[in-house]
Amino acid sequence: MPRRFVVPLVLVALATAAAACSSGSSSTATTTPTSTASTTVSGPGGVLGATTDTSTSTPVTLTGAGANSIEPFFEKVFYDYSKADKHTTVNYSPAGSSVGITDIQQATVDFGDTEIPMSATDLAAATQGTVLQVPVDLGGVAISYNVPGAPKDLKLDGPTLAGIFDGTITNWDDPRIAQVTGVSSLPDLPIVPVHRADSSGPGWDLDAYLIKTAPAWVTKIGTTKPSKTWPLAGVGIGEQLNTGVANYVHQTAGAIGFVEYGYALEAGFVDAALENSAGKFVAPSVTSIAAAGAEASALSATNFSIVDSPGAGTYPLANFSWTLLYERQSNQDTGIALGKLVDYVVTTGQKAAESLGYAPLPSNAVALAVSTLDQLETPAGTPLFSH
Repeated sequence: MPRRFVVPLVLVALATAAAACSSGSSSTATTTPTSTASTTVSGPGGVLGATTDTSTSTPVTLTGAGANSIEPFFEKVFYDYSKADKHTTVNYSPAGSSVGITDIQQATVDFGDTEIPMSATDLAAATQGTVLQVPVDLGGVAISYNVPGAPKDLKLDGPTLAGIFDGTITNWDDPRIAQVTGVSSLPDLPIVPVHRADSSGPGWDLDAYLIKTAPAWVTKIGTTKPSKTWPLAGVGIGEQLNTGVANYVHQTAGAIGFVEYGYALEAGFVDAALENSAGKFVAPSVTSIAAAGAEASALSATNFSIVDSPGAGTYPLANFSWTLLYERQSNQDTGIALGKLVDYVVTTGQKAAESLGYAPLPSNAVALAVSTLDQLETPAGTPLFSH
């Protein structure tokens, strides 16, 4: 797999182990930002927003850990930020969403990141008080395949994809694949389905899509509740993180797996066009992922899923990532640096999204992010930022 550029000022530490999966579901708890339209609040960090001053006066090193899927985006944006604020250094370990949740719960990092927001149970286990959850990127999950002679944008619907991942469909020349793809010349080649061995947001998204679109999948897994832990781990090959799945697909003829679209784009993979809720087959792209994000009109940490959203042009496996940080910061200088960093990510930093295979956040997600960051507090409980 090709290497991305090396970050000179922003250290991106690779994970050495996947953490045990955390309890995750679409039932989460969060604090709804309070309107301050009629009240002026002053804070030592100034005002957040697209035109905020990124400079800080005190050298600060921020540590973070979490989602592997966002790492290419974070790597670029953190590098750019290091040039805008030379006093702040960022170390991020893309060890997986479960690590991001566990580390923020234990307060061993300044921020975590996850594709699936923390559940009420997760939030209750946080050791340093209220955790804020901030939408920071909009991405997609590609179904990438390595099938010699197969065209790109191979059409797959939910039932056929479910058959591949539950072991019912085992060869690429199976008539059921030919029927939905319209391609009768796929090779006589065993299918090797590749899933995440660790807890993952992309796995949750694909599981949610198959639950919605393939009744046989629900029967096979025995639940209608999506899981970050792949529900049929005994079928196919399990690999750690997006990088593990991508490497296996790249090296193995007949393999098919789910990876963050940014990784698939960088690797030059061919990806399936999935049937969406409008009955259209749509491949992952910045445009189709953005179309899915635009459907999230009531986005919150309790209403986050955009899997199989309406619209003829929407890609059905799109998602937001969420950065996690404590509302009350234990150190004022660290809190100001952290707030300005994440504010930069959700505003100016979004300019880097498209070239990396991510879609810029829609305006309502940016507004949610900034209003959530406005809740950050000093160690004494007063506002860190003016609003």
